[in-house]
Amino acid sequence: MEYFLTSEFWWNILWGGLAVLCCLGAIAVFFKITASLLHTSLGCAGIIIAVVVATLPFGFASVCLDKILYPRLWEENRGPVIIIAKEAPLLHNYFLALGRSLSRTNDQIQKLNTEKGNSTTTEARKVYETQIAQQENRKQELENMKRRIEELAQRLYFSEYLTRLGHLSADANIEQELREAQGACAQLIREE
Repeated sequence: MEYFLTSEFWWNILWGGLAVLCCLGAIAVFFKITASLLHTSLGCAGIIIAVVVATLPFGFASVCLDKILYPRLWEENRGPVIIIAKEAPLLHNYFLALGRSLSRTNDQIQKLNTEKGNSTTTEARKVYETQIAQQENRKQELENMKRRIEELAQRLYFSEYLTRLGHLSADANIEQELREAQGACAQLIREE
């Protein structure tokens, strides 16, 4: 039910609706052009023209369908963490924010390395080296937190799987650990 409140769902509705409208438009255009060209001297060539013109909206529809984000359990960029979107949505948002912070940190490290390479004095290089070391530490903290959340998500998935099979939960303290990870993420994100 929470998925219906996400922006991902509404973007999917928008892109899916545009794809359907494009397909319906393509079909209408095809029949309209075919009907009008059959009564001209073009004959069968008119049908070929109608097919070519009608494929353009189908092409646009396929572009719209490519933009749809299908929620998957083992999605490439989120992995098993998608289960946390259902069980602990705030922690899931923090996980996504960690990914964005990690990307910005990597960009900052790359920028500092470039500036360090362009510097001519040893004092400037030392300053860049300390800044790079700070960013590397930040990057390590972010990666450790992402790994911790991914491990919690795997444990949560396994625990729910066993619960669905009728067994007792395999991990009784998972909810406490999820709250602790959420607090740690909030503090880590605020440090930016």
